[in-house]
Amino acid sequence: MEILFQFLTLFGLLLAVCGITCILNYYMRKRGFSVNALANHLIVVLVTVALYVFGGLSIWTAKGVIMLLVLLYASVQDISTHEADDSLWVMLLILALVGFGDVGIWSMVMGGLLIFIPQMAIAMFTNGNGIGGADIKISTAAAVLLGLFGGVLGYVIGLTFAVIFNLIYNKVKKQASNKAFALLPFISAGLMVGYFI
Repeated sequence: MEILFQFLTLFGLLLAVCGITCILNYYMRKRGFSVNALANHLIVVLVTVALYVFGGLSIWTAKGVIMLLVLLYASVQDISTHEADDSLWVMLLILALVGFGDVGIWSMVMGGLLIFIPQMAIAMFTNGNGIGGADIKISTAAAVLLGLFGGVLGYVIGLTFAVIFNLIYNKVKKQASNKAFALLPFISAGLMVGYFI
């Protein structure tokens, strides 16, 4: 009976998350973003199942799903326009206030500072040609949400993945490596890994 209850709970959660993803895809298309609905649904389903397996039906799981949806929207917008709405990082900061006792306020502050300061320095010394403002705001807000360890490790994982992917991609396509690319999808993937840590 317990297994049936767990299965039905997961099924209900997946149904809700898939419905929200359909609405998200609709509004992203309406705004002219390049949307791959199947990929979005697949990502959301796989990460939601992983969150449920690790956290059950809990605040931690709900927080993870909300973070996932915000980062998915930011990633699709960054791929489409190389920008991300200011409301997205604000949502992550508000989400950081939900059950923040798990991480600790000092860990949250230190995580945010350790992500913000180097990125801001890079942006200032490269005259805005390095890291974009949306990348800085969203990754800093997510680092506050995840705390020092999860935020910094997640950011480093995402940044490493971005560098490796773009080196290989530019080599295969025989492109210059100084061309701008969407960083948020890589950082988002790394930050979701950091959420599980």
